[in-house]
Amino acid sequence: MPSVTLSQSTSSMGKSLKISSHLPITVMYVPHVSRTDYQLIDISEDGFVSLLTENGNTKDDLKLPTDDTLLTQIKDGFAEGKDLVVSVMSAMGEEQICALKDIGPK
Repeated sequence: MPSVTLSQSTSSMGKSLKISSHLPITVMYVPHVSRTDYQLIDISEDGFVSLLTENGNTKDDLKLPTDDTLLTQIKDGFAEGKDLVVSVMSAMGEEQICALKDIGPK
């Protein structure tokens, strides 16, 4: 969302000296950011991941990350049969895998 800038004026009078200042006031909207961990179940050939939610359902609408290091860690760990947990950051209607935890072999 855009920020809104308002103007505030103050002045003080001295012995024939007038000091005036204009201080901008900015109202900023801060997005709500959340982080959720999911267990990685599968990686499809088209780059989507299948994740296990806390209530036992699957989440299948996330793509693999674009960060090369994280992408390699996820693919290699999954290929080695490790139990992996990915952290997903959500903000402003967007979600992205941002971290990986190895919780041991399957």
